[in-house]
Amino acid sequence: MIDLRAPAIRLSSALAFAHAIGGRWHKHIAHSGTLSQIVARSSSTVTLTRPPTMTRPSTFGTGLLLSAVLSCGGDTTAPPTTGTLEISIVTTGTDIDADGFVLGIDNDFPRGIGANATLTFSLPPGTHTLALSGLAFNCDVTTASSSANVSLGLTTRVDVRAACTPYLSNAIIFTSGQFGLPEVMAMRPDGSRRERLTTDQAAYSAPVVSPDGQSIAVASYAEGYWNGIYLLDRFGKARTKIVSNSNGVGSPAWSPDGTKLAFVGILHGPYGDYGRIFIANRDGTGLRQVSPEVAATDYQFDSSPSWAPDGTRLAFERSAVLYLINADGSGLISTGVIGENPAWSPDGTQIAYATIGGGADGLFVMDGTFTSRRLTTPVQADRMAQWSPNGTQLVFERVESNVSHIYKVGLDGSGVTKLSTVSQYDASPSWTRTF
Repeated sequence: MIDLRAPAIRLSSALAFAHAIGGRWHKHIAHSGTLSQIVARSSSTVTLTRPPTMTRPSTFGTGLLLSAVLSCGGDTTAPPTTGTLEISIVTTGTDIDADGFVLGIDNDFPRGIGANATLTFSLPPGTHTLALSGLAFNCDVTTASSSANVSLGLTTRVDVRAACTPYLSNAIIFTSGQFGLPEVMAMRPDGSRRERLTTDQAAYSAPVVSPDGQSIAVASYAEGYWNGIYLLDRFGKARTKIVSNSNGVGSPAWSPDGTKLAFVGILHGPYGDYGRIFIANRDGTGLRQVSPEVAATDYQFDSSPSWAPDGTRLAFERSAVLYLINADGSGLISTGVIGENPAWSPDGTQIAYATIGGGADGLFVMDGTFTSRRLTTPVQADRMAQWSPNGTQLVFERVESNVSHIYKVGLDGSGVTKLSTVSQYDASPSWTRTF
């Protein structure tokens, strides 16, 4: 006796069973449906008997049952309900971000994707929006679609192209109180892509990028004073002290060939601490004083060194007057110009500076004859000007309501543009070369 309550028999089992019936028994089934349904329609039980006279196996039952099995749904493949979206990203250039990008579809499903990688998605047919984010500071998408049309059962391919430039090339580097104590940060010349480079809350000041773009020189505050000049790599890591001074140091400036640093070192004197200009090799060796001492009865404070583009001279501030001096310490010249924070132009023909007090605070530029012209009229004070690589603009600090923010201005005084986008202070900007 056969239990007819069993589930439908799979095709392979059905064939075997049909062969047994067709080859050995003479009871034929001529119903449609699954095998269990077919038999169930006849009776709750079926008795099968061997025919009294059989000389050869019969195949009639096999064909009949196979027909019944196939007629009840042998092809069970469901029709497709989605299509495939394949997104391929190729990134070229220098300093490619190993973390890649973030891909969003229909403002949802954010997923990380490598800088050179392919992702596939199963999506319902129709138009889907695409968004690529998480771009590194130095990378841009050059080719991309904002949407893709997915077709039922088909694959739609979208190619994305991105390009990266050397990190910190043609960038503005500065310090900011956005995260507490001043950290080293960078942004693009239009103020976009603010990037935090340091995270150690070591209190930094006056960061400047080396001419080759590989290092950042910066002063750091520790143990109650500005205790050293440090080198960071171009990503703000690998901090190394190259100059130490128990009295304090600051305002580092790279020589044009990147082999030396000029900076301010603090010394003790009979009238209190005072600053002098020093030069050291990139690794901290060869330390020597450049700006000369004065009479014991005099007091002068030197600060803010800036190299001439040919590397032979320095401009600096001595007690609010701008001076020039040869890099070997000879040829000290007073320009007679009252100002601070001098910055030599890339072509060596002009020096930008800030005026001090007297209600005339602002940015000025003087030529080789020490003749000056005004660039800005500040709200409270403009200072710390530094040149763009091509010499057509300056980036600077503007103090408003006692908080400094970063601006830029054209060489003719036009196009004053605020670059800072946070309420906390931004300070000490410098504009890197294009590497």
